[in-house]
Amino acid sequence: MKKLVPLFAIALLLGGCRGAQYYYKTGNKYVKSHMLKESVTAYKQAIDRKPGRVKYRMAMDQQGNALLEELYTSYRFADGNDSLSIYKFLEAEKWRYYLKPYMNTSRYEGFYDRDYADQLDRFLSQKYTRAEKWIRTREFDRAQTNLEEIKSLDPDYKEVQSLLEFSQVEPIYVQALDLFEGNKFREVHDLLQPILKKYPNQEVLRKLEEQAIERGKYRLGIISDPNIDGSEATMTTALQSAVISLIQKNNDPFLELLDRTNFEMLQQEQEAIINGTTNEAAITQELLAADAYLKVVITHVDENEGKLNKNTRRGWERYYVTTKNNEGEEVKKAMYKKVTYREFTKQNEASYDMQLAMVERSTSRILWSESFHHKDKDEIHYVEFSGTGDLFSGNWRYQNNEHPSDHRRNDSRSMNRLVKANKRIQSTSSMRKDAISALAQKAAAHVNQQKLTKE
Repeated sequence: MKKLVPLFAIALLLGGCRGAQYYYKTGNKYVKSHMLKESVTAYKQAIDRKPGRVKYRMAMDQQGNALLEELYTSYRFADGNDSLSIYKFLEAEKWRYYLKPYMNTSRYEGFYDRDYADQLDRFLSQKYTRAEKWIRTREFDRAQTNLEEIKSLDPDYKEVQSLLEFSQVEPIYVQALDLFEGNKFREVHDLLQPILKKYPNQEVLRKLEEQAIERGKYRLGIISDPNIDGSEATMTTALQSAVISLIQKNNDPFLELLDRTNFEMLQQEQEAIINGTTNEAAITQELLAADAYLKVVITHVDENEGKLNKNTRRGWERYYVTTKNNEGEEVKKAMYKKVTYREFTKQNEASYDMQLAMVERSTSRILWSESFHHKDKDEIHYVEFSGTGDLFSGNWRYQNNEHPSDHRRNDSRSMNRLVKANKRIQSTSSMRKDAISALAQKAAAHVNQQKLTKE
């Protein structure tokens, strides 16, 4: 792979260093093959690099005139076919503008303008008449094809802009009305969005979209379980707030969350429904407008804040002393001394379960129910050592005397990593915050995927 990099760089360098002579010769090769467009393009590159070179200018003048003569002759031979003539003329004009900075093109300027204007007028008139006919017969695709072509040739021709807009808007409006009558309100909205972005001043479409949103609005109350308490209740409250925030950020025009001030009443009514009783105090005008309740509950919390385990260990520290070898040269010699160090370990764990359920208000029927689990764990393992040399684990009997059972492991790298290891651990309270965020995202995503709409 290393060899490819300089080769690629050299290729780029060579491509960028092609000189005027290279392009001049390339143009000559194209001339021999009667490839006039390619030849004048190559001569242009040569002139751009050496503007004062006469032979480049002469070659461009000769082949440029040959090209223009060929193009305008082709235009003249197309006389009688307005469609063909127009595009032949436009191609010739394109190349004339391309060559104008490099040669004298005045002999071609304006020579055919009157003929072209007459041809264009006849052509546009025919296309416009056909487009009007197809709009009347509601063949909008065919009308759009003609109107788009007219617009590309003359954007200000008659009422082409408004006719084109009508031909695009009308079929979508009719389709949206059919969907509206079938109570497919979200489909109405999805269909109208692109055309409204293109034509934002279409008030008829805008009003239809607003009516679809109002008719399809789904009103949702978020409730808890009145029977939970402790950590589950505390966490459920925070989770509900996070879910509400995420659902609102989705900006679904069809989903309306009920005011938080009425959540206690929602819970009272839900409890009454569960118990088979009627709770008139809980029924408010807003509650009567609710279509369903979203039950968001943390059903299980298990948090284990581990103990910091501390152990004093025996090991070895490596240090170096300077001595002289047999030749009298100073050398460093590794030595080991018996030391103690402290080893610390700790593990925090937490797991949470969330229940998510949609309950239809009018029938108390559970529309769907999902359970989610979140688990987290963090641990630390580090060593505290007051020495300055490399640390090795092992064991010894006496610190100041040798013993046959003394041994030293060759693990300085792993021990040094433990000396530098992270000493901070994520607390279970932090895990709880992360769990609320993760579970809220899952809950909000699940709700948003339902694309709730009243039909």
